[in-house]
Amino acid sequence: MWVKVLESVPKEGTMVEVNTQDKDLFVTLVDGKLYCAENRCPHEDIKLTLGCLKGNRVKCSLHGFSFDLSTGDSSEQDVDNMRTYPVKQENNEIYVEI
Repeated sequence: MWVKVLESVPKEGTMVEVNTQDKDLFVTLVDGKLYCAENRCPHEDIKLTLGCLKGNRVKCSLHGFSFDLSTGDSSEQDVDNMRTYPVKQENNEIYVEI
């Protein structure tokens, strides 16, 4: 099910927190491509939006682990992957598939 989460496209290189269907997510635009992921580090349950973007990865502010925005793959073998969600733009609105 596709759910509208934003009225407009996020500014390039920023992470926008959204809550929908009881899920805390973030949406970001990197190099013109939209990404959406769960807004929590799978290692210590801290918001990833407190971290920063490094290319197509989001870096957790607590321990520095990073996660691929496309796949959710973790930089560390013993840390679970980040959950990602399909995201699309229709007109100027942003939708996430839950």
